[in-house]
Amino acid sequence: MKDLFLAAGGCHYTYEQLLKDVGSRGKKCSRIFVKGNEPYQIFVSVVHSLWLDYPVELLDGDFSEEELNKMGIQSADLQPSLIDRRSEHPPSYEDVTALLRPKNWTLSLYTSGTTGRPKKVTHRYDALTRQVKTGSRWENQVWGFAYNPTHMAGLQVFFQAFNNKNPMIYAFGEEQKQLPDLIDHYQITHLSATATYYRNIFPRLQSKVYPGVKRVTFGGEGFDERLSEKMKQTFPHAQIRNVYASTEAGSVFAGNGRTFTLSSSTKDLVKINEHQELLIHHSLVGALENAADVGEWLNTGDVVQEIGENQFVFVSRNSDFINVGGYRVNPLEVEAVLTAVPGVEDAVVKGKKNSVTGNLLTAELVKAADAEEDQVKEAVRKHAADTLQPWKVPRMLTFVEEIRKTRTGKKVRE
Repeated sequence: MKDLFLAAGGCHYTYEQLLKDVGSRGKKCSRIFVKGNEPYQIFVSVVHSLWLDYPVELLDGDFSEEELNKMGIQSADLQPSLIDRRSEHPPSYEDVTALLRPKNWTLSLYTSGTTGRPKKVTHRYDALTRQVKTGSRWENQVWGFAYNPTHMAGLQVFFQAFNNKNPMIYAFGEEQKQLPDLIDHYQITHLSATATYYRNIFPRLQSKVYPGVKRVTFGGEGFDERLSEKMKQTFPHAQIRNVYASTEAGSVFAGNGRTFTLSSSTKDLVKINEHQELLIHHSLVGALENAADVGEWLNTGDVVQEIGENQFVFVSRNSDFINVGGYRVNPLEVEAVLTAVPGVEDAVVKGKKNSVTGNLLTAELVKAADAEEDQVKEAVRKHAADTLQPWKVPRMLTFVEEIRKTRTGKKVRE
């Protein structure tokens, strides 16, 4: 564990190795594109850019050639170039962290592209790290994270860990099945993932208690209160946190549970419009390709509900609502009802086009291994009919082994 920087894919990388690899690079990659999103290579490139203070674009390694072309990026644009200066010795950790107020460095990310062509957003260092905490209190943390390292949530974990010389344990993709062993072996103290990830992995976790985990962070999706209560049984000493972040604005605020409370420094930079959509002031937002279309306030597309002074809860993405016979149905509300049925581990609710009602609701269910399919289906139908208004009850139920996810680990709803 001493000096460990990253454990990923069965490999271990120390901070000493990281800095040696950074110092040995004779070329710079202004566009970081790593097939398969191998986290170590991505983080080496990010640290290299910080050390030499040059701007970079971080591309999802899963982007297809067609997607890259639509973004105006050709294969020749991904080739590294010779650097103007190169140190004879690799930098020390202190050399790099002393430069963490870079003048020229920016990092550009791309939105996931689920609603069209991915859009570029460029951030400065101070904006990306506004929520990073440093000092003796944060020195001995061990971060287990389950995010794509090319997206905002993965970068947030990287900057928090790197600034405190903490180890990171990668548990995304196939490695999520190993999470219980990873927690024990590396003595993970902090976990960060989406609610979908926690639902998928919870059956592997629930047979044990992990007293060493001090914080469990939810991000990227709506908060799941029922799942949170289960997590408290498995992680009895953990604080449950819910982070609101986006590619455009970075990490904006965090809450205990589903409630977000605006601080004195952010309350005037956030507002809710007449459609209950969350707006964020442009001063918190990175430089956008189409900045002229944003104006003073960025519409996040997230529907929220005010519950008190400077307090709100996330309801759903506006684009996720499903029109059923003129009623707007929030799929998260329906999914919460379905997953309350014993034997249902996860669910995703979608709309199926219908000539009469516009859409019919359908649901894909993941059942527990020891549950009988017919019994679960009957119980789901009854509970949904007893709990939900008629237009919110799914008309078709399908069992699946696993719910499909986007590049960022969220449920695919289309």
